[in-house]
Amino acid sequence: MRERQEVFQDLRGGLPGPIDRAIQEIREGADVSIVPELLDMLLHAHDVYLVSRLTALLADVKEPAMTGLLMDRLVATGDGEEQARLLRVCWESALDFSGYLDVFAGLLLAGDYITALEAATVMMHLNGDIAAGRRARVIRQLREASTDEDRTFLVEEVIQSLSRQEMGDEG
Repeated sequence: MRERQEVFQDLRGGLPGPIDRAIQEIREGADVSIVPELLDMLLHAHDVYLVSRLTALLADVKEPAMTGLLMDRLVATGDGEEQARLLRVCWESALDFSGYLDVFAGLLLAGDYITALEAATVMMHLNGDIAAGRRARVIRQLREASTDEDRTFLVEEVIQSLSRQEMGDEG
């Protein structure tokens, strides 16, 4: 892989060819240590093509450390657009984020609509073990929450999904 600075320059250039070439180099030769820089770029990118390619690249990282890196960044940012981008990486990655169910519930209830939509998607696609007590507590929290009409639909869908998971645990 070329020097990181050169690869990142191609990513910042905004042209699909160099972006694709840089993404391919990262896929083939980089390790997880590059992830924080890629997350920074994802959060500050204005180019739709770059955001899409970085999201796909980050979602393909299957290192165990990736879960913590994503969640640390998600919790640290208060910006709705940034949260939505990070949540999209979460649900596209198929990594186990079940330990962060409470964080996603908070974003579903308090984030802007796009953030809530992305958080709901993550919650409906959690693939790890969730303790029954934790799941029940989150379901209760969602049922008791006061939400606007648009968010109510999302909350109801998540409750149904979590309830189905709960019934699957009992069966």
